[in-house]
Amino acid sequence: MSHTSKSTTPMSLTDDSYVPKTASAGDAAIDHQSDTYSETYFDALYSDSTDPWEYQTRWYEKRKRDMCLAVLPQAQYSNAIELGCGNGVFSELLARRCQALVSIDGNKNAVELSTQRLAGFSHVRVIQGVIPNGLLTLGEALLSTYPLSDLPANPSPFDLIVISEILYYLSPTDIDTVIAWIEQNLAIGGTLLCCHWRYPIDGFKMTGEMVHQRLHQTFNLTNTVPSNKTVNIKNHQGTFTHQSKMVDTDFLLDVWQNSPKSVAMQENLI
Repeated sequence: MSHTSKSTTPMSLTDDSYVPKTASAGDAAIDHQSDTYSETYFDALYSDSTDPWEYQTRWYEKRKRDMCLAVLPQAQYSNAIELGCGNGVFSELLARRCQALVSIDGNKNAVELSTQRLAGFSHVRVIQGVIPNGLLTLGEALLSTYPLSDLPANPSPFDLIVISEILYYLSPTDIDTVIAWIEQNLAIGGTLLCCHWRYPIDGFKMTGEMVHQRLHQTFNLTNTVPSNKTVNIKNHQGTFTHQSKMVDTDFLLDVWQNSPKSVAMQENLI
């Protein structure tokens, strides 16, 4: 998430007029487009620091991670994937809640840092892959990176998919590809967690607001369409229930489950 320098003006989910771009990544924030993955943008970030967003030192980041972990509706997951793992700070915490975890990032330096950080977790696999194409060739990447692994080469479906601070770097078309992949690869009863910075980022078209609106339009549709209407959504599968929603001044956090049961229902409290 790019917030080396950030705006302090709160944003409304419905306030489309808010357009200033004050959040940047220093010299790396060049005027590129988000139609394709910007390799130079992230290379520049990691060339100056092993922790470009200060995940390890900022209270803001620790607080956000704690909130993400707290709202997960299950204590443990058997098979998880994290999109955009960065230097692996959050991956290390997720690893303690998962029996198997795949962490993927498009930047070579980030993957090396994550691999070093997670070396003590034998059930974690860190691979390099640009989203969304890296998701479509996930099995090949796992086999190439871990040819002698005793873990499945193609671990899908996942019962936990974590997407934090990455989708606003993608084009709308690529976001739709990720959404379609989620619908096809989230296990029945599984959890989807999405968390994104709310402010505009220099050089990128999408914002966290726009990303989460797009997610809501897809995954909340089955709960909002009148019963007498028929809606055809390509690849829409399962029942996505909106479990949790947090609108922080600085970030958005949403959790969906591929199940109609809430946490209380799962534990027979209702």
